[in-house]
Amino acid sequence: MKFKVLEKITPSKEENKLVNSETQELVKKLKKIKEATIIIGGSDAKGTVIRKAKRDVDIFVAFDYKYADKSDKLADILQTWLRKLKIKVSRLHGSRDYFNHKGKHVKFEIIPILKIKRAKEAVNITDVSPLHVTYVKNKCKKKKLASEIRLAKAFCYAHNLYGAESYIKGFSGYALELLVIYYGSFMAFIKAAARWGKQMYKKKIIIDSAKHYKNKDAVFFQLNESKLHSPLILIDPLQKDRNAAAALSKEKFFLFIKICQRFLKKPSEKFFIKKEITEKDLKRFVKGKE
Repeated sequence: MKFKVLEKITPSKEENKLVNSETQELVKKLKKIKEATIIIGGSDAKGTVIRKAKRDVDIFVAFDYKYADKSDKLADILQTWLRKLKIKVSRLHGSRDYFNHKGKHVKFEIIPILKIKRAKEAVNITDVSPLHVTYVKNKCKKKKLASEIRLAKAFCYAHNLYGAESYIKGFSGYALELLVIYYGSFMAFIKAAARWGKQMYKKKIIIDSAKHYKNKDAVFFQLNESKLHSPLILIDPLQKDRNAAAALSKEKFFLFIKICQRFLKKPSEKFFIKKEITEKDLKRFVKGKE
């Protein structure tokens, strides 16, 4: 079953060729930005991307660190360059604003960051993203986990659990990568998650793979309270003060546990395929038949 699922969820060579061509075309334009390095990020850079209705690629515009005192102005500086380069974008709000660019086959997110070597140099959380890419790539190369991570992402995507956006409140791609790396495989992750409900400490599951904290109580005492709302506390191995699963809601956490339990009782390829809700499904739901 594993190989059949991977065949369905892994982008084809033809798709990758189209995406790579379009990405490189955009990167070529962005390289004209002075005092900045262009870095491809996200799942594409890590080799853990899955097949979706619309492929999305993160492109980081990493400005020299001398711009650190202008961190809050990086989006404005980048926007000026994008206009100059005639790259059509829409501006999106975040901890630091970023930009959406729609290509023919790809949706790009163009993100301004500071170029850093160590996480502690970050002025904004997005500055650390390229370091996440390096960390995951190294772990995947050593343990050959790229396929295992793809399975986890497809599994969550199929059940609307993949995404840290406020309208999803699920697992970010990075969170799933960290979880598979921690447990060692997709199945080990699913088996462990199926038992999370019975293994909570003070109503939380705490994972600190880098052992930044002495014990679980230390996590509660030292981590900022705003990072403790999620039922899963996944300490970022690169940043001890960050919960990589902070966006995960209580509802999605327990839904994930139930889905893992159902999958283990009766494994099936259907758990990896996103089901489109039809009008008939909605009518059945309203009538209480599902």
